[in-house]
Amino acid sequence: MDLVSLQSGLDNISFVILFVTMLVYWVGAAFPGIKYLAGLGTTGMAVGNLCIAALLGARWIEAGYFPISNLYESLFFLTWGLTAVHLIAEGMSRSRLVGTVTAPVAMSITAFAALTLPADMR
Repeated sequence: MDLVSLQSGLDNISFVILFVTMLVYWVGAAFPGIKYLAGLGTTGMAVGNLCIAALLGARWIEAGYFPISNLYESLFFLTWGLTAVHLIAEGMSRSRLVGTVTAPVAMSITAFAALTLPADMR
């Protein structure tokens, strides 16, 4: 498998993971009695963070420089940083409401980068 197809797959996978994680956080906020949703949301955000880190790592290996040179790479780096800050804030505050705000923002940035940017900008 070449790095370009790996990157394409990882950006789509990260979008799907962040979308499902956003839904989990929203359902958890609407129905706080469902206890397992809190752990599921945190796990989804961590897996999304790892997918984006792998995407950035693959781009770094392919290009030979740190991947923040164009809009696509910068948006994924921003999303990676946002999910990392989310995991730290959620761990410190023990509040799952952090995810109701950060998950849709991260998902929206990923959706814009993966789905709406033209291929020549990626």
